[in-house]
Amino acid sequence: MKNTDGTIMVSRRRLLQTTGTGAVIIGLGLGVIPGTAAAMNKAELIEAMASHAGLSKADAKKALEGFTSATTNALTEGDSAVLIGFGSFSISKRSARTGRNPQHKNGRPTDSAVTFESCPEFAAALDLNPGRGDEASAKCRDADVTIDAESIARETGRDPESRLSEREVQLAVDALISVTTDALKKGERVLVSVGFGSFSISKRSARTGRNPQTGKEIQIAAKNVVKFKAGAELSKAVN
Repeated sequence: MKNTDGTIMVSRRRLLQTTGTGAVIIGLGLGVIPGTAAAMNKAELIEAMASHAGLSKADAKKALEGFTSATTNALTEGDSAVLIGFGSFSISKRSARTGRNPQHKNGRPTDSAVTFESCPEFAAALDLNPGRGDEASAKCRDADVTIDAESIARETGRDPESRLSEREVQLAVDALISVTTDALKKGERVLVSVGFGSFSISKRSARTGRNPQTGKEIQIAAKNVVKFKAGAELSKAVN
């Protein structure tokens, strides 16, 4: 299956089944087949989270969907949202382009995208090239909405008897961060869900920027970053 950027996406399970002379086993963290992007899909993510957290797959799935629901709800309201220790999500308004009629819905431009900024702890765990740690920390602290165990637990059910406890949710969240970290370090793309989106590692080229305080041009070094690609349902919800 091909991604929109032309690379081929294959599941880890399928890749392991087809490894041969020209393949390298992803599960051992030794690399990837040239021209392919191994992907951990939602079912595999849930299975790994459940194993890591000591939860059932049903509870891991409920926690994961609670996280995506809480994040989507915040972004739909135009708020930024952060999962502490992981990263912050916000809506980036793209500048108008020739041939587009800028329409608005609920006071926001319809041509918008969801951006993700790693929290320092997540970036450090991934051994990413150092960026501006203070800025990253500020974004993680200053988001409009904090997605925590309490808010995710509420999303898992209205009935206190059936919804997950905050302890169970915290175990699932810790597992989500750990599993995602391990997968990205192996070069895998992590698909949280088709509707919500996926995470991958992307190289950001060196570029010229400006010091926001002095306006003076500065050279920003190339660095690896976590890239979040919003799914169709999330993109539609925030537009």
